[in-house]
Amino acid sequence: MEYTPLPKSYKKMFPFKLSTTSYIYPDHIIPNVTMLAPFVDEVELVLFESESQDNYPDDAQIKGLMNFRLRQDIAFNIHLPMDILLGDENEEIRTKAISVVKTVTERTLGLNPSVYALHFDLRNRNGRGETDIEAWRRRLLRSVEEMAQHGIDANRIAIETLGYPFEWIEDIVERSGFSICLDIGHILISGQDLKFYLDKYLPKTSIIHLHGFQNGIDHLGIDRLPDPTLKLIFSHLRNYHGIVSIEVFSIEDLKKSLVTLEEEWGRR
Repeated sequence: MEYTPLPKSYKKMFPFKLSTTSYIYPDHIIPNVTMLAPFVDEVELVLFESESQDNYPDDAQIKGLMNFRLRQDIAFNIHLPMDILLGDENEEIRTKAISVVKTVTERTLGLNPSVYALHFDLRNRNGRGETDIEAWRRRLLRSVEEMAQHGIDANRIAIETLGYPFEWIEDIVERSGFSICLDIGHILISGQDLKFYLDKYLPKTSIIHLHGFQNGIDHLGIDRLPDPTLKLIFSHLRNYHGIVSIEVFSIEDLKKSLVTLEEEWGRR
């Protein structure tokens, strides 16, 4: 199947490294990376679920991705599976979550990813939010300690901002040597104070997930964000040198986001 490429390259256009997801085109990882490599600095390899492992890169895909890296066509960051529960009260589920992190990091280490984005999910195995926050925090800390015992490199892990206040886990993240994945869409859609997050956490942020939302639906193009929000974001990005991943999942949302990004950047 033939796909329409992006109209221009955005490589090295900004002080930060520009990334987008491995699900822009309705195809597998390698075709997506092939199409995106000439146009962005990094590709975010998104691993949605741990249960089936259908979207884990197999040996052939890893070899193909390593060829891209060795040719220096593209770099990678990796979004670890979103369904793992490192704070669950069920010991088997928590241990399995640690095992998934270990398996994915070991399988993909040859890609030399810049960072692994990881969720500290507040939900339990029944999909309900934990109510005993202190007990949940203790289990998270135990999981983090066990991850370290497995040799998982803390310097490569970035904990993503979700729908709960990041202050709840801030000390665990700092104590563990992790960085922060500042998901701007999550902050906005959950009604949290974006300026507070940017002012406080951007210096410790290794990767930003940038996407818009509308009518309660996120991961839309950033053209959906109001101008004052864009102004706030770009005023903080001027001196940011990490990764900004346009976290959308269609070529149309990506195109509109890139046009908005370039236009807004030129105005500031």
